[in-house]
Amino acid sequence: MEKKFWSVQRLAVFGLMSALVFVSSWMQIPIGEVSRVHLGNGFCALTGLLFGPWVGGFASGMGSMLFDFTNPLYIAESWITFLTKFFIGFLAGLIARGGHGRSPAAQRVYDIIGSAVGTLAYVVLYLGKSFIVMYFIERQDLGAVQVQLATKLMSSLINAGAGVLVAVVLASALRPALKRAGLFRQQLLC
Repeated sequence: MEKKFWSVQRLAVFGLMSALVFVSSWMQIPIGEVSRVHLGNGFCALTGLLFGPWVGGFASGMGSMLFDFTNPLYIAESWITFLTKFFIGFLAGLIARGGHGRSPAAQRVYDIIGSAVGTLAYVVLYLGKSFIVMYFIERQDLGAVQVQLATKLMSSLINAGAGVLVAVVLASALRPALKRAGLFRQQLLC
């Protein structure tokens, strides 16, 4: 019998994790006038760590894109947000999968590496998109773009560090309970 990719269980996890990414993106602290630190990236990475690259990627992208729909300033770029945030969950899940079946300490190492790679990939994609928009589309002066990118880089790195911390701590705490509940099976993680 052929397995369906989107089982009812996987769809429920996708919806729940998309909602958690959406809500956690509201938990933010402004940094200056152009940046903010929020927990959304941590929940994007957590989704990938717990439920694999595909559910992690799609739930991360969808929850973040829905957050963009709540602000008219972000709606036009919501599809870009979907793509860039997808990579946090996807890469975290892809790398963390290598730790399945290993000791909890080894799994944590895979979780740390996966979360770090996912969040840093997002930082690169976000800064690249910001540079293209500010320099090529808005035609801002290169010096002004560099100053804004430096501010965005600092807050993005803080977001990445907080994201890794949140994702790894919560994954370590939640994984045993998910295994007991039967939600951490290999077919869900594909």
